[in-house]
Amino acid sequence: MKHTHHQLSSSQSIDRKLLRLLKLKGAQTIKVLAMSTGFEWGQVFQSVDRLSRSGKVSLTAVYPSEYCVSVCGVAPSA
Repeated sequence: MKHTHHQLSSSQSIDRKLLRLLKLKGAQTIKVLAMSTGFEWGQVFQSVDRLSRSGKVSLTAVYPSEYCVSVCGVAPSA
């Protein structure tokens, strides 16, 4: 049980850090978010998925297999 609680806290921490970075720097790709934060690509992808499903971020296709992540209500700077 303790492990699950730690995982949840870690996930929330990643979510907060990504949101803060996106608000500060504007739209970013998942790859850039991972490089900028030091988190694994998979951790960033899961966080973006959670944030997208909760309506906090949106995704815009920039290449066939790449998306720009932005805070909802803030237009991506393309």
